[in-house]
Parts: sequence; structure tokens; C-alpha cells
Amino acid sequence: MRTISLAAAALAVLAAVAPASAQTAAPLRPVPRLEVTGQGSIDRTPDRVVVSLSVITNDDNASRATSENNTAYNAVVARLRALGLDQSAIKTTGYNVSYNPRPANPPIMQPQFVIRYGYVVTRSVSVTSDRTDQAGPIIDAAVSGGATTVGGVSFTLRDNRGAYRTALAAAVADAEAQAQALAAAAHVRIVRLMTISAGSYAPISRPVTIGRVMAAGVAAPPVPTIVEPGDLTVSASVTVTYEVAP
Repeated sequence: MRTISLAAAALAVLAAVAPASAQTAAPLRPVPRLEVTGQGSIDRTPDRVVVSLSVITNDDNASRATSENNTAYNAVVARLRALGLDQSAIKTTGYNVSYNPRPANPPIMQPQFVIRYGYVVTRSVSVTSDRTDQAGPIIDAAVSGGATTVGGVSFTLRDNRGAYRTALAAAVADAEAQAQALAAAAHVRIVRLMTISAGSYAPISRPVTIGRVMAAGVAAPPVPTIVEPGDLTVSASVTVTYEVAP
């Protein structure tokens, strides 16, 4: 009976103390914070070039159209390989066969425009080189081999991620400098870094539109094509949250 009485007494004490504790517990205060967005960028000279081109053929017979396209493509590859490019640097990025019926009264077009009728075969090709000075020679070699369209040139970096990391470091330094300036102006001190997040990242490239469209059988111009790259700007941003105190 004594054991039961002691247990009952303990429960009574806990019941009396619990409400009092709940009433005296102070609510949690939000931690004072300071949030800034830092920006960083660096300039780099591109060390890679990508040339986009197409080989387009057409014929009233589908087999002849595809065979002619294969022949032209092989000639383009041979000219590009003669520049010292590996086979892996020359990739087919698209292949399409469509039929365009010849109208009863075809429109009269200017000589610089070409309308293809019958089975039209379009092969899209990308050519990559780690020598940016090969942009022009690649264009000339492809056109002389049978490429009908040069869509554009993109200069980029082999190590995009490394350049981006350098820009990120600059962005973090910018965010810290902003936070220190804001804290000093507000007469508070920075206690610790709470969160940090980086903006989205995309590979850096700078397209150069060539817009050269060659009619079938037209030879490359005697004057060599020259495409000069400019510097690339790699940018990064970070959002940083700091805890501050008086």
C-alpha cells in the first residue's frame, strides 16, 4: 500500500508541474538572417570549335537520292579527314528523308535559291576540332566535298566545368563582400553561413552564324574562309544566407 501511495503522489506532482512548465516555456525566436546574391564571371579564350553542316540531295527515285547522299557524305568525310580530324570528330546528328512533289507550274526562283523536288534526303553533321583555327578550313573542306549548307560555328571550352568552378569562386567572394558591407551598414555582425546555393549551369558556347547555302555541284570559293573566335565570358551566381547578431 505504501508503494502505491508513493506512485500516486509522484503522478500528482508531475500533473501539477507540467502545466506550469508549458506556460513558462518561451517561444522560439526566428534567427536573424541576411541573404545576398553574388555574381562572378571570367573571360576565357575558346579552345574548341564545332561546325554544323548539312548534306542535302534529291531525286525522283528514293534509292538514288539516298545513294547520292551517301556518296556526298563520304566525300565530305574524306576531305575532313585530310585535315587531320579523327573519325570520332565527325558525327551525324540527324538524318531525314521526305517527299516533295513537283507542282504542275513550279515557281520561278532566283538562282541563289534552290527548291528540291522528289525525295529529299537531309543529313545533318557536326564537326568538332580542338584547334579553333580550323573553323575556316573545315567549312571549305566540307563544301568542296559536297556539303550544301553550313549552319553555323560555335566556339566553346574543352573544360567548361573547370571554368564554371572558377566563376563560382568569384561569385562566393562577391557574396561575402556584399554581406560584410550590409552587416557593417546595419551595425550587426555575421555569426555563421547558414545556406548557400548555386544558379543553374549550362555549357558555354558562342555561335557564329555563317549562313552559307551552296547549290549542288558548286565548288568552294577560291578565297579561304576565316572565322576568328572571340573571348568567352563564363558567369556564375550564388545565393548565400548568413546568420547575424547585434
